[in-house]
Amino acid sequence: MLSAVLLLVLLQAAATQAANPESRFGREIKMDVQLDAAFLAAADTNHDGALDLNEFTAEFDRRIDAMIAGDVEAQRKIKPADRAKMREGMIAPGFRGMDKNSDGLLTKDEVKSFSR
Repeated sequence: MLSAVLLLVLLQAAATQAANPESRFGREIKMDVQLDAAFLAAADTNHDGALDLNEFTAEFDRRIDAMIAGDVEAQRKIKPADRAKMREGMIAPGFRGMDKNSDGLLTKDEVKSFSR
């Protein structure tokens, strides 16, 4: 099982940050993700039995969208640039860390060995 804590930084105006540098200018959204057969099946959109980075990232995006579906403020504040930073800074490195043979694909065996 992989527990992922995704920090989606909700940026404030630079003036607000400059006026109060100790203010909290982010919001933490926690999402526990189990990389299991259900995750793999949902993410494997081309049904080849493995996940590429695009499929892996898209599944996280779908789960984040579902999580904030009822939160209008979060939907308004989480900008595409914030999502891109999260993908580049957390999701992609996590994917590469699990991709033991560096072939650009995650298999059930790689995910299973990572979660031990």
